[in-house]
Amino acid sequence: MSSKLSPRKSLKNWKLGHLAVAGLLALLATTMLSVALGTVYVPPLTILKSLAQSLGLGMSQPADQTSQILIVLIRLPRVFAAIFAGAGLAIAGTAMQGLFRNPLAEPGILGVSAGASLGALIAIAFGTYTFLALPAFAFAGALAAVLIILGLSSFSGSSGQTTVLILAGMAVAAFFSALTSLLLVLASEYQVSSYIFWTLGGLSNRRWEHVQLMAVPVLLAGTLLFLRGRDLDILLLGDETARTLGVAARRTRILTVLLASLLTAIIVSVTGPIGFVGLIVPHIMRLIVGPSHRRLLLASAFGGAIFLLLCDLATRLIAMPRGIELSVGVTTALVGAPYFMILLIRSLRTHA
Repeated sequence: MSSKLSPRKSLKNWKLGHLAVAGLLALLATTMLSVALGTVYVPPLTILKSLAQSLGLGMSQPADQTSQILIVLIRLPRVFAAIFAGAGLAIAGTAMQGLFRNPLAEPGILGVSAGASLGALIAIAFGTYTFLALPAFAFAGALAAVLIILGLSSFSGSSGQTTVLILAGMAVAAFFSALTSLLLVLASEYQVSSYIFWTLGGLSNRRWEHVQLMAVPVLLAGTLLFLRGRDLDILLLGDETARTLGVAARRTRILTVLLASLLTAIIVSVTGPIGFVGLIVPHIMRLIVGPSHRRLLLASAFGGAIFLLLCDLATRLIAMPRGIELSVGVTTALVGAPYFMILLIRSLRTHA
């Protein structure tokens, strides 16, 4: 038998610091690739010059104005939006899968996306389809969904039970979807087309203001969930064991649901629903780095950011030369749906 560890096993033995450095290097390489490629190729040296110029660092040969505008005002906001959206969705998906002990769980399992969709449609119906008003309405709808779900589960006296949370989420999602369908019937053709385009999920025309809306919540919620990683590990052993080890199961569940749902709500409000990032990335990372939630949350954050960056890059390279705008949500669905079907078949065979 060979004494060498397989790559998968060796990654599971890596320390958190090593995982962080490896993830950061991979993310930097993917970011540089995503900024460089597009309808117009930008050399890496020009990117570095443009960044140095924007940061006020002296350069003997600064980037030209056209490259500066392309990099700083067009591509970088889109790239950073993809980074924070991908990382946030993957973090939320990891938390949900750990909380519900189900690798098929995803960030929108509690009806957050349905609430955001209703809020976005209300914004469009009122003619407030602006770069900040639409995310504000979508976030309000998602927040309403979360509060109603927590209220229903608390009213039932079982606010810490995952089954109650799922059932409440299904009920709220169905109700919000019905309201959305009603508004679509009453909406104009332009409003319907605008809503459909938003639901596809996209990163085009994203500004630095959109990045700022996501950056702080993703970093804050990600850090809080990371610090709760040990508690999530213990919850997998059952409530009795958790109580024995000093973990408040009910409080941990509510806090995890709240953080993951609000994180998803903020991202969906800015980008629209982008499917499968929070589903397949945590599952793949779990196979690579193991089930420990601290390691898994860290790896999923980098993996989600890289995955969405690559999907967005593929979307731009395929669509833009043809003069069309393709939403990144279409690409993530094309990649994620087959993987989800394979995962579902394996899960059914395991429980057969």
